Amino acid sequence: MEEKARVNYKKSSNSDNLKDTKLSPVIQLKYSNQIITNNQLQILKLLKLHKSQHKVAELLKTPVSSINIQMKRLESKLNLKLLDSSPSGSTLSKEAEDIVSYYKSLDKRILEKPFVACGFISGEIGKLLFEDILISSFENILRLYNSGLTKVVGIDDPYWSYRLEGEPFPIAKDYYVMVHNSKINDRFDYKNMIGIHHSAHRIVWKTLKQQQINFKITKVVKNPFYAIDLLDEGYSLFLNHSLLRYLKKEHVVEIPKYYEKTYYSVNFMNTLKISNDVDSNFEKEFEELIYKKEKEIKNAGFELII
Repeated sequence: MEEKARVNYKKSSNSDNLKDTKLSPVIQLKYSNQIITNNQLQILKLLKLHKSQHKVAELLKTPVSSINIQMKRLESKLNLKLLDSSPSGSTLSKEAEDIVSYYKSLDKRILEKPFVACGFISGEIGKLLFEDILISSFENILRLYNSGLTKVVGIDDPYWSYRLEGEPFPIAKDYYVMVHNSKINDRFDYKNMIGIHHSAHRIVWKTLKQQQINFKITKVVKNPFYAIDLLDEGYSLFLNHSLLRYLKKEHVVEIPKYYEKTYYSVNFMNTLKISNDVDSNFEKEFEELIYKKEKEIKNAGFELII
């Protein structure tokens, strides 16, 4: 595992009550730089327990074919065999077992002490800065924050920077580009777009209205990496410039003429200030950490603000 610089924080007293919370954090994992979605992790976890796709489908209230498609898609993405199927059931491969074990260890660890929690976009920066980090949908990050589980929060949409208690620390700026799959559509389809919940997409929608461009959002998801997968089903997507490296060769990228208007900042916030339980040197240490990782952040597709 790559060693990341650490900033020292005191433990929040809120963490003493973690066992009483009803919160269920969503963990995102990567394998060989490929995203494993929470749904796929849950399927693997249940398959390990029940060894039956039919039982897993019953528990998740979804068709068996959907479970099979998810696993085939994941095997193709990871270039890895995950399941051994036989008339007696489905068992996980050793690699799949390792993924589930790692997932369980993370799931357990988040209940032990306050941690860094980032949305999917801020997480691209956060994972360069911190050792212990949870990356999830920002909806889930808000639940973690409200339950006192976080020490630092990475904020994908600046809208939330002034709606949480704490001082936002702008790190980088990002923009949106237009993406579609050339094997399915010959052009970007404004009438069949994916929206991402709790993202900075609201800036794009406002810009399109200002540009008097008619558009329709036909599907809304929480995860931009799932949105990228959905390009293969014919949808079009305004994607964060910082995520371009996750696209396939058949994904066509266009820079809109209103590109500069889609600007938004990626902010971080020290949330331990809520309980007055924080090192007062946070901002200085954090800024030094950013400069130390400046090259990596720029290589990830962001423009530094500080």
